[in-house]
Amino acid sequence: MKPIMFNNKKIDASLFLQMENLMYALLKRDGAALEYAFQAYYDERQNKVANSHFWDDRSQEDKVLGLKSEIYLKALGNGHFSDMKVYREYTKELLLESPLQRLLTQVFVLIEDLRLEEIIKKKRPGTLSIFARRREVYRNHFRGQYETNRIRHFEADMLFSLIYIMLTNDKYESFDNEYMDIIEPILFDVFEARSTEDVMYIVEKIRYRLESELKGDMINHYFGIAPLVNENEKVSCPSPVHELDNDDKQDVDEEKKNAEDETFSTWHRENENNDEENFLQFELEHGTKTSLDVQTAREEENGDQAMGMVYGNSRKSKQNNFDNNDEKDRRASQAAAGPGEKYGKYNIGAEITYKAARTSTPSEKATYSTIKSFVHKEVKELQKVIEKTMENKKNAKTDKYYGRLRKKWLRVFTEKQPRMFYKKGQESKELDVAFHLLVDCSGSMFNKMDETKKSVVLFHEALKSLGIPHAINGFWEDASSAKEEYKPNVLHEVITYETSLNHHAGAEIMQLTEEEDNRDGFIIRLASEALAKRPEKHKFLLLFTDGEPSALDYQQDGILDTHEAVKYARKKGMEVIGIFIEEGEENEETYNLMKNIYDHHFLVAKDATDLRLKIKPLLKKLLLKSIQ
Repeated sequence: MKPIMFNNKKIDASLFLQMENLMYALLKRDGAALEYAFQAYYDERQNKVANSHFWDDRSQEDKVLGLKSEIYLKALGNGHFSDMKVYREYTKELLLESPLQRLLTQVFVLIEDLRLEEIIKKKRPGTLSIFARRREVYRNHFRGQYETNRIRHFEADMLFSLIYIMLTNDKYESFDNEYMDIIEPILFDVFEARSTEDVMYIVEKIRYRLESELKGDMINHYFGIAPLVNENEKVSCPSPVHELDNDDKQDVDEEKKNAEDETFSTWHRENENNDEENFLQFELEHGTKTSLDVQTAREEENGDQAMGMVYGNSRKSKQNNFDNNDEKDRRASQAAAGPGEKYGKYNIGAEITYKAARTSTPSEKATYSTIKSFVHKEVKELQKVIEKTMENKKNAKTDKYYGRLRKKWLRVFTEKQPRMFYKKGQESKELDVAFHLLVDCSGSMFNKMDETKKSVVLFHEALKSLGIPHAINGFWEDASSAKEEYKPNVLHEVITYETSLNHHAGAEIMQLTEEEDNRDGFIIRLASEALAKRPEKHKFLLLFTDGEPSALDYQQDGILDTHEAVKYARKKGMEVIGIFIEEGEENEETYNLMKNIYDHHFLVAKDATDLRLKIKPLLKKLLLKSIQ
């Protein structure tokens, strides 16, 4: 489980899914994918559209309009009205041959976007306001960028800012800039461009005039292009060699030169190096010379990575410790990602193993008995409230002046104003409800699990006292064994529907312990399937967690996948509630994370102790709701 303060940029799951649906509708290509990136782009080879983070810090209205404008430009524009072969080959040529590679590729993308924008506005007049606001926001942005770059003497960045302002301004505006004077006549040709090839010729004219005049390239990137090389391709062209600041050489131990690489697994995948790009850039410019041959391309290796880090309180994994259970004590693993991406596109390769609760030890029974005594008063109070409410319901008058007609007509002759009708369902006064509780057993729960068990015991004892069937499962993903094609998950069934009402059931809860990663969306889908098979009318699915989902190839996708899983469960008629265990006072990041995943159906506890205090009123509210 990754703490929510790890990254301040949180994906709005509902908004992302809205953009994804728009992308599907416009691109009209099976298997297309949407993701967030530093800049927006369309990759026809990967069948992928990327939204940029440029809009993250804008107002909600501007953010929605801005992301929509990018979807229109990339999915509809590049996807249907750009010659992507020309687009890719020309940008590749600029990057490999031009000393002004950044400036010229940015100008090329900008002009192509402006050409596509006009096409889209003609075909879809409803986008006029979207693109008008997009231009207004970007013009303000580039006016600010111009002043910043002027102070820093970034000539190429200044020029690009002026190009954008000129091309998107409704009125002609002159600029006191020597490079702008050189290319200004060419820029008027932009409005006559009818194809990607026309745009290429315009940029070539600009290139011819600027390469001999402008001495330095741009520093910043504003608009994106798709990666020029696929992950499975080999780069055949040599990279330009730059002199390093250092003139030293790396000493190589020949005996260790061919030593086998060793892979170090981390206990928990919570911490990633966000500064990797800066680190690598420093190495490229200032690092030590090595004996590697850079004139030929190196083939990609499966284990390639820039840097591995072991961070935090590492400890030995317990993911394979089933306490010597017989094979019959746990069900065999079941493949979770079958044909049709049954459990979501972010869970391909995920598999589940159901781990049954073993026989409780005397120590676990003693601990459970102590906790049971600790929560006994709260359980009795809750039981008394629910039973009293049910009794009042049973004694309440159910005869109505309207509704469904009763079969007994005697009162027609014995009463002046007989109540001959009743409402459908009014006769039932029993609790017709089932609960399923999921407990996050990720590594970050190591300092909360003991207190969390007290809340779980309260949950179990309260429902058992009222005769309500329920299930309690811990869950985690085996991070040390996870691979792209195989992601093993464990569902620890400490309490099942079949055993939940047994008099001696409960000590199995003490077997819950912190493990490794967590794939929340996958587990919610599995639990909702089990809960959907229950015959009860009212069904509640609760999840105890202490942070956002974190597992292999999950990252920010975990928020989206969990949000989709919650929506899927609610469509099946069950209520899903997220219960967040905070460390300290509730903050805005916590609220936004839980709202993105669970909408408004969530509870935040400031710590595990506070969780127990809030569980009783939550259960009371849900149970009263089920007997209304």
